[in-house]
Amino acid sequence: MIWASILLAIVVITALLAVSVPNIVYAVLFLLCTNVSLGILYYMMGAPMVSVFQLAIFAGAIVVFFLITVILTRGGEAE
Repeated sequence: MIWASILLAIVVITALLAVSVPNIVYAVLFLLCTNVSLGILYYMMGAPMVSVFQLAIFAGAIVVFFLITVILTRGGEAE
């Protein structure tokens, strides 16, 4: 129970940081931390398939897509 509370706090903090950080690269990294923490929480709740989807689709594919987009466009500070 204590690990779930710690992971839930990590999810909330990193989600808030992902939308409030002005640097896009850091925002994507905080989004990655949020998705990985959610995947671990899903696994702890007894839903391993949802956890695999969360880690593979969101933490893997979407974050990599965001990072490639940032690298190919301006890749720095938001205006």
